[in-house]
Amino acid sequence: MSAYTLPGGRQITGALTVKFGQQARGTGRWVEQPAAKYECLLCETTEKVIGAEAVTRFTHTIRTTHPATCPGHPNQQGAQAA
Repeated sequence: MSAYTLPGGRQITGALTVKFGQQARGTGRWVEQPAAKYECLLCETTEKVIGAEAVTRFTHTIRTTHPATCPGHPNQQGAQAA
């Protein structure tokens, strides 16, 4: 699979999905834990995390951490060819 091309030469290279979870009223306990999933269209990798703190960290960093290691990312292709 490859990136989805948009007008103007832009591309969709990945999808980030976040489930916010559900807490019980009164107790604040999680009935359903928050979860996040990132799917890369370039290397076909899926990364998942579960838990409020993990989702917060993941959503703040995935845009920089995944491209740094993605074998299908344009920056990585140049490094591999050298």
